[in-house]
Order: sequence, then structure tokens, then C-alpha cells
Amino acid sequence: MGSVPAVTRALNRFESVSVGIAALAAAVAGVMATAGAPNTPVFVASGLALVALAWTVGMATEQLGESAGPKVGGVLNATFGNAAELIITIFAVRAGELAVAKASIAGSILGNTLLVLGLSLLVGGLRNGLQTFNQRVAGMNASMLALAVIGLGIPTLFDRVGGHADVQAVSDVTAAILLTLYVLMLVFYFRTPEGSREGVETHGPSHWSARLAMLLLLASTGAVAVIADVFVGTLSQVIAELGISAVFLGLIIVPLVGNIAENIVGIKIAYENDMDFSMLVSLGSSLQIALGVAPLLVFISLAMPHSFDLVFPPIQIIALVAAVFITALIAADGESNWLEGAQLVAVYAIIATAVWYL
Repeated sequence: MGSVPAVTRALNRFESVSVGIAALAAAVAGVMATAGAPNTPVFVASGLALVALAWTVGMATEQLGESAGPKVGGVLNATFGNAAELIITIFAVRAGELAVAKASIAGSILGNTLLVLGLSLLVGGLRNGLQTFNQRVAGMNASMLALAVIGLGIPTLFDRVGGHADVQAVSDVTAAILLTLYVLMLVFYFRTPEGSREGVETHGPSHWSARLAMLLLLASTGAVAVIADVFVGTLSQVIAELGISAVFLGLIIVPLVGNIAENIVGIKIAYENDMDFSMLVSLGSSLQIALGVAPLLVFISLAMPHSFDLVFPPIQIIALVAAVFITALIAADGESNWLEGAQLVAVYAIIATAVWYL
């Protein structure tokens, strides 16, 4: 028992040090960009800085949410965890990198639904055995995710079948409907009673004050906006220099950079046997991307030189359908184990391999 406080103190020290690392990484990336360093080193440095900043955002939201319960904490983590993703995609749309922006939307949903949830189930199952979660909430998330994929798929089908110039109008209306559904989902979500948290490990009260956590959250989010501009500014040159396709960069690399916070938090919480909170982080983040970030980009792009619509490449829609299908199967019984986690990770690896060779 005496080792638990020691481990907690070590984690607290690491979190405090990591804030300084994030600030240093952001400063280095900014100096390299200002000094006119080659594109690839700037891309790598800014990507690492975004990872460090996203990690700080995740820690700050976790500290704010610890005293508020898994529902508020899950929404906070998913919302601010997706701030980096939203900012990166806004700059990508502004720069005309629409293929990267769309691939990052699909990649974020795939990454959270397959990779993050899969690793959470795998790690949590290996440590705790059979785990349970609120079947009603998980089922609602799975059905909403299926509806979101339908919302992304219909404009794509309309464009492929009809080829009409009105595809932007279809995207605008669909985006408004998806945003409305997201608000309705939050209303339903907060009115649903929480499940039992018996057996969930706790590590004591938060070690950051609410004011400090909020200041770090705002400062880190602001730094993300600055570094994201640098990161996106190198994309086209990096694609040409390294020979990486824009789709692979957007589908795999950008979501890993932007979503590192909820990736680590979701796995950590599953390890602590709190699958309700863990699934809210992973599936909740996917829903925010599909029902919130993607529709917001449609409307934000109206003030930009390049318009963003909800027409995605067919392979990305097929991958999203596959991800939703297997996730719904796993969420149906309210129980999870490590093998189901391995199945989700396997599907993600297959999709990533196909995109690499596409």
C-alpha cells in the first residue's frame, strides 16, 4: 500500500515537468520556423511540440474533471482534446490542404474508435480481466456514431451518383443537422444516470488547483494555434520531400499528433478499471469529431478562400462503416475483454496498411 502514494507523487512530478517540456518544444519549433530551417525538421519539431502541448491540454482537463465525475470529465477531455485537431484542420483548410483536412477527420474517428478504444480494452482487460460499462450509454454512442457516418456518407454518395453542383448545399444542411444531433445527444447524456463505479481505482484529489489547470489549458490551447500554423505550413513540402501521400499523412499521422491527450488518458483510465470513463473519452471524442468538428469546419470555411464539404473518398467511408460495425458489436453486451481490444487494433492496422499502399 505504501508504494501507491510514491507512484502518485512520481506521476505528479512527471506531469509538472512535462509542462516545461511542452513549453520548450513549442519554443524550439517556433525558433526553427522563424530561422528558416528546412521543412522536414520544422515539420518534425512542430509535430513533437503539438504532441507535448496536447498532452498538457489532456492533463489540465483531467485535473478539472477529476472532481466533476466521469460525465463532465469525459466531455471536458474529449472537447479540449479535440481542440488541437480542430485548429490543425482549420489551418489545413485555409491553406487549401483539403485532402489532408478530410483525411484527418476520418482518421481521428478511426483512431479513437479502433486504436484508442482497442488499446484501452487490451490494457484494461490484461490487468483487470472482464470489465463492464454502462450498456445504455455505450449503445447510444455506437448508434450515434453510426448515424454520424451516415451523415458523412450521404453527401459523398450524392456527389458520386449525381455529380451535382449542389453538393455544398447538401453538406451545409447535413452539417446543421449533425450539430443539432450533437446538442441533443449531450442533453440525453447528462440526463442518463451514471453507472456504478465500484472497483474503480482512485489516486486522491487533483494536485493542481482549478485556476492553475484553467490557465495551463488556455495557454496550451493558444500555443497549439500558433504551432499548428507552422505544422500545416510545411505539409505540402514534406509530402513532396518524403514521398508520403497526403491521405496517409492526414489519416494516420495528423490524428496521432492532435489526439495524443485522449489516447493516453483513455488507456490510463481503462487500466484503472473505469471503462465508463474510458469509453466516454474514446467514443465521445469520435462523436465530437463527426458531429462537431466536421460540421463546424463546413461553416468556418465559408469565411475562407477554400470551401470545406462533407464529400469524402469512398475508401474512408468504407473504413468508417467497418469501424462502427465492429465497435457496435463490442458495445452491445456491456462487457469487454482484452481479446476484443486486440480485434479493434487489428482492424486499425489493416486500414493503415491499405492506406499506406493506396
